[in-house]
Amino acid sequence: MLNVSRFSIGVLALSIFCGLMLSQASAVPLGSALDEGQAQSPLGMNRPLDLTRLQDEAPPVYYDLNPHMTDGINEPHPVPAYIKRDTYNQLLNIEPENQVQSKIFNRELFKRLQRIGVIGFENKTFAPFEDKSAGEVVSRQAYQELKTNKKYSNIIPPQMMEDARFKIIKTPGENISQKQDKPNSELTLVSTDAVDAVMVGAVTKYSNQYRDRRGKIQRSVASGLEFTAFLVNPKTQEIIWGARFVGSQKSGLQNFNSNKGGWLNKEAFTRAAMKYVLKEFPNRD
Repeated sequence: MLNVSRFSIGVLALSIFCGLMLSQASAVPLGSALDEGQAQSPLGMNRPLDLTRLQDEAPPVYYDLNPHMTDGINEPHPVPAYIKRDTYNQLLNIEPENQVQSKIFNRELFKRLQRIGVIGFENKTFAPFEDKSAGEVVSRQAYQELKTNKKYSNIIPPQMMEDARFKIIKTPGENISQKQDKPNSELTLVSTDAVDAVMVGAVTKYSNQYRDRRGKIQRSVASGLEFTAFLVNPKTQEIIWGARFVGSQKSGLQNFNSNKGGWLNKEAFTRAAMKYVLKEFPNRD
């Protein structure tokens, strides 16, 4: 009888203790402590939110796999000198698919195209990752990819498009002595009957390097690329189609299987990227 009474008293004491702890825990205000920049300690006391700790716990950015990612805010965009900025901005507003933002501006004319000439892309790569071959390499890959498309009767390479150069169109009243790069002058394609459309573009990133946290330039595993391509009617200057690519080779088993199990160099990655950029071009096969 005595043992039962002592056991009952122990159970009762434990129940009272648990009840007190639960009541104290429910009395701790949950409110918006995090919204106010504070966090709740286990004892119910407010303590400053350690933002440094949260940043350290954020997923790391592997720049050696994403050399196109930089923290510059004044970097140039891949806008050719003869493409208006509002046209380029329309591409920026499109949700990327396979790292490509593209738009057909005139679908009927796009469908009727038979002859396309490719002009060497502008090279806008910049230090410390400048590559003087970037414009030539990317435009050559565009030509090679278009050439395999049996939809088109004639694709003219950059070295044969000398007749489709550009000229400065001066606004009325402009003094001849004014510089040609003034805002009231614009570049336009010289009209040509050799092609139905001319492909132009610009490259801002073409690199297999990155800057580490100590500021040193390192060789990256992947290659980074950013460029645009546009189809222009040389007679009317109308933009028919445009696309922007920015990214690097994606990791993963599927991507490595398609690339024979290895990382692509800059030129090979450009060739692979161009297939996605030109995916909207019709092919009779």
